[in-house]
Amino acid sequence: MKQKVTTFTLNNGLTFIVLERHQAPVIAFHTYANVGGANEPLGQTGVAHYLEHLAFKGTRRIGTSDYQAEKPLLDQQDQLFDQIQAARAKKDEKAIQSLSAEFAAVSQKADSLVQQNEMGQIISQQGGIGLNATTSADATRYFYSLPANKLELWMSLESERFLEPVFREFYKEKEVILEERRLRTDNSPIGKMVEAFLGEAFDVHPYLQPVIGYEQDLRNLTRKNVQDFFGTYYGPSNLTIAIVGDVNPKEVKKLAKVYFGRFSARSQPPAVTQIEPPQKKTKSVTLELQSQPGIWKAITVLRSAIQTMWSMN
Repeated sequence: MKQKVTTFTLNNGLTFIVLERHQAPVIAFHTYANVGGANEPLGQTGVAHYLEHLAFKGTRRIGTSDYQAEKPLLDQQDQLFDQIQAARAKKDEKAIQSLSAEFAAVSQKADSLVQQNEMGQIISQQGGIGLNATTSADATRYFYSLPANKLELWMSLESERFLEPVFREFYKEKEVILEERRLRTDNSPIGKMVEAFLGEAFDVHPYLQPVIGYEQDLRNLTRKNVQDFFGTYYGPSNLTIAIVGDVNPKEVKKLAKVYFGRFSARSQPPAVTQIEPPQKKTKSVTLELQSQPGIWKAITVLRSAIQTMWSMN
């Protein structure tokens, strides 16, 4: 059967790829952001993955019972976090204790206005499945599926979450991400080996950094860091959306103009410019961990892109 693929680009630069498959009344949606861990600013490792987590927290209308009351509390959280960081730098324990108590009180008020997982609930109630996302060194991907008659619902939800996101529960999510790092890296022999391996394999290219981020960077990240990263890399020309299933491409284009046409065009984000120098000698790293013995091998090819092979004995 010949596959029917339609592509179009909105005036703001956002590209759509539509594949018609009418065997079942279902549509799969995939939003591809051309940004990942390799694009992170110095000292902000993990910010791309952090943003991915926060993209599920909602907007000014989704995820809150009263955004006008919530917004000043979120701003106050940010101010108090900065003050706590400054007090820690001065080792002022009295100020840290006082500011932390105030931070906890403000956070409790902000949390009382949050509608937990409202976006996920909307999707689930409308028959959606597979709501998830992934972050790699080079890309961030958001995806889920809905019944075919919910195309406009997806257009509304997905456009809104990248048009006016609210990165609420930022500090609560920080603990979730730190726990994820502990689980996948700090308490995982393979995770530790991967981090050490890539750190040794590359000298200057940001591929040497873990996508999850270094612990100290994660602890120091601010909501403004995430907002700035979003503003730089989530412009429409840096996004590509794939839609596969029981759809009419003409209807997709019509709705895309209505919902995603609201995005303002932005300049292209900066590209990764670090060039890995030629590697002329063998390098190695050895870790002694409580695990089965393992060997990882790598060779550099095509501008120092890395291909890896590992075996466990």
